[in-house]
Amino acid sequence: MLMSMSSAPALRLEIIRRIAPGFRHKVLGKMQPIALIAQLLGKKIEANQHESEFLLQRLQELKTSLKAATNTADDLFTWLNPNEETMQPLGEIVAECLDLLKMEIYASNVVFQNHVNSKTLVKVSTVRNLFCACVLTYVDTVEKASEVVVSERLQAEGPVIEMTIMPSAGKQDKALSVHTTLIRWNDLHLLNESAQLVIENDQVLISGIA
Repeated sequence: MLMSMSSAPALRLEIIRRIAPGFRHKVLGKMQPIALIAQLLGKKIEANQHESEFLLQRLQELKTSLKAATNTADDLFTWLNPNEETMQPLGEIVAECLDLLKMEIYASNVVFQNHVNSKTLVKVSTVRNLFCACVLTYVDTVEKASEVVVSERLQAEGPVIEMTIMPSAGKQDKALSVHTTLIRWNDLHLLNESAQLVIENDQVLISGIA
């Protein structure tokens, strides 16, 4: 039985649940080099091959991988316990959201083209919540395979995220959702963000994010 959202916490929890596979893939990708380098160092030590230059290089790689894994884990906690005042470049947030949701997007036969590269500082939590909710709502409700162009429009009040929907030139079958809880467009008012959301026939606009 399909369920709908009943509150803002439920909607935010659903967003976290849906990005979780993307975070799992991201974290495992950062951890794998650590295990491989540690295994290689262990074999060198066991074989009594202590080439100092080789060991120093591998140790530096290990430190770099550990830092990347730590940053990824720290980033996960900013999703779980966000600071509403934190600002970050718009282009980075949009790219991060699409990266974490790429499995959801791929499974729905929807292609997202990201043309947002603005360095304008915006509210991280607001953009994450609304943009992820819009992406998930679209892949949950669209009936045909399609392409979505994500772009930006600069206005005096700040940047505006535009999602422009176009029919797909390729496969027209849309995969059925495997989720029992689907996000609908009328659920997004639950977020009660300071940003403004305008939904038209083939376009979604998110403003008030600076």
